[in-house]
Amino acid sequence: MKKNQEKKETEQDILEEMLDGTSLADAEVMDVITGENICVIVNGEMTVLELVKVIDTLSALASDLTVILAQACGFCDNCGDVCNCKDSDDCQDTPERWVAHCELCQSLLDGSGDIHIPDYVLEEAGIPIDAKLEAYVNEDSDEITVVEADIQEDITDVPSGILAILASAGICLAKLDELIMLEEVVYGQGEIFNN
Repeated sequence: MKKNQEKKETEQDILEEMLDGTSLADAEVMDVITGENICVIVNGEMTVLELVKVIDTLSALASDLTVILAQACGFCDNCGDVCNCKDSDDCQDTPERWVAHCELCQSLLDGSGDIHIPDYVLEEAGIPIDAKLEAYVNEDSDEITVVEADIQEDITDVPSGILAILASAGICLAKLDELIMLEEVVYGQGEIFNN
């Protein structure tokens, strides 16, 4: 019982220290908004201008986090293909266009590389209907075998709005998919907040 009380007091001290020097230190009411991997504390009562400043701060945070993600993925280089427009003055050989013309990035965007099996077949095989699938070819019999994928997180778990932003910025979607499946850590050490 005493350890739990000490832990709560320590957590309270940490919270008070974080809020010290902010407008939240004097707030009578605070709202806590949580999501997967995030917790945001805002003043429970705000004027229009205060709310605008919160929106601006959250927008800057989203922008900073997007830059970190983009840096981890890098620009699309159309899977190493060279520009077909040679020395033309109207050549628009940009990462954005490379994503638009990269078959791999496009298949990740439009889902054309996804495996689709009827629900009743999946049920019969004991595979959950929403499971991600992978296929391989038995070279001896030329048969295709479809199984539940070992890795259940991939680019299809990224919201379409974020995918569209990354694609329009020329970010390599194949690298994004790879980083997701490898569960690579791309943010750490509080990069944004230590500046």
